Amino acid sequence: MTNTEPRPAPSLGDIAGGLAGDVQDLVRGELALARAEFDQKLHGLLGGAVSLVGGALVAFAGLVVLLEGGAAVLARWIPAWAALLIVGLVIVLVGGLIARAGLTRLSLKNLTPDRTTANLKKDGRILKEHL
Repeated sequence: MTNTEPRPAPSLGDIAGGLAGDVQDLVRGELALARAEFDQKLHGLLGGAVSLVGGALVAFAGLVVLLEGGAAVLARWIPAWAALLIVGLVIVLVGGLIARAGLTRLSLKNLTPDRTTANLKKDGRILKEHL
């Protein structure tokens, strides 16, 4: 047996409540999509970072061998201890310069999200004007 009675028209409150529920569902769905996309990209970045570290370690081992070879060549004209000392000092100086450049790039000033801060200040001013 089917009910053929006409259904009453939904009230404005029912429509608003349904719209609010739909907006919540949409926001939840977008957040879930963003989270899944972020997780996928983070996984790719971690894989790249592992490869980068592995490659850097292999390259470092190669650099050590090359430096020993350079010291051995230099040892043909001067004592071996002096050749090793010269090569070691040069590498310590180069490493110190690289580390110093890295430290300047790690300052807290470089970590400040300038654009985000500017946008938040602008949004705050707009809100104050309209309230």
